Amino acid sequence: MMIERFLEQEKALSQVLLADKKARHLVPSWQDMALLESLNKALDPLFEFTDTLSGEKYVSVSFLKPVLHLFNNEILSGKDGDTELTKAVKEGVLKYLNEKYDDHTTNNLLDMATLVDPRFKTTT
Repeated sequence: MMIERFLEQEKALSQVLLADKKARHLVPSWQDMALLESLNKALDPLFEFTDTLSGEKYVSVSFLKPVLHLFNNEILSGKDGDTELTKAVKEGVLKYLNEKYDDHTTNNLLDMATLVDPRFKTTT
């Protein structure tokens, strides 16, 4: 992810920017770095998840319900040490996703698709 690369290269980028008088104003402040770290902390799990999911040969609608459950209960749940910005970003993403798939008809379709998908069968 671009934010992660920027954070990794921050010292080198700052040195290059400081060397150029016309670019010194572009050197990130500690507030900029804190903001980027919070955003990275909130968005990195989503990036990893979507990157993994995009590697699947056949991603179908049946994945959506389990993914929403995973986002709500694990990936985007509040963690100790989350900044207010990280919490706000996670809450915003969850709110958007939950509202998008909150329709009764859509929920029924997602439930049925997940139910009939053999990848989600459990043995008892």
